[in-house]
Amino acid sequence: MNRQWPTGVQGRAAALAILVILLALVYLLGVHWWFTAPFFEARAELIDLRDTEARLRATAQERPMIEERLAEVRAFEAASPEFLVEGNFDLAASAMIQRLQSLVDEQKAGAACTISSRSPFRQTIEEPFLRVTIKVRMRCTMEHFAPVLHGLESNSPRLFVSDLSAVNRRQFARGGKAAPEAVDFTFDVYGFLRHKEKSP
Repeated sequence: MNRQWPTGVQGRAAALAILVILLALVYLLGVHWWFTAPFFEARAELIDLRDTEARLRATAQERPMIEERLAEVRAFEAASPEFLVEGNFDLAASAMIQRLQSLVDEQKAGAACTISSRSPFRQTIEEPFLRVTIKVRMRCTMEHFAPVLHGLESNSPRLFVSDLSAVNRRQFARGGKAAPEAVDFTFDVYGFLRHKEKSP
């Protein structure tokens, strides 16, 4: 059975419907993707640019306040007694070793409290401030070591002690009497320079 194209009113309605569908396809394929879609993309980019501009304007308005806060931080750092005052690693390490030796000398303990070794050590881990570390080995009685440790950590500029270990080695004096218990101490003492050294 062959189908015949509708005639009269039905034919015109069918033709109109087909025309509408064709026009819609032409719009989607020929107009929307080539003109309308780029327009919406450009509009979205424009909105993003306006948002970015608004954020930049807000940041610019806050700049004086930020600079004021930075100035306060710099002033605090400059006046802070917590940092080592020397200009470079070597000078700071030398000053720390002298401070350690002075604290030991203050004990007037002679052989009962001595420094076996003290070696500067450069930290390889990146930090906001340059760390100056001295690796120390001491042989000292607890009676004399406690004030040395307290003096390192309590005075200014601020020093810190870490990785402390102790080994008790009992010795005997002449006649078989036990000598005061001297302990082998190893530890790191470190402080921070306010400014990093400049590369040559």
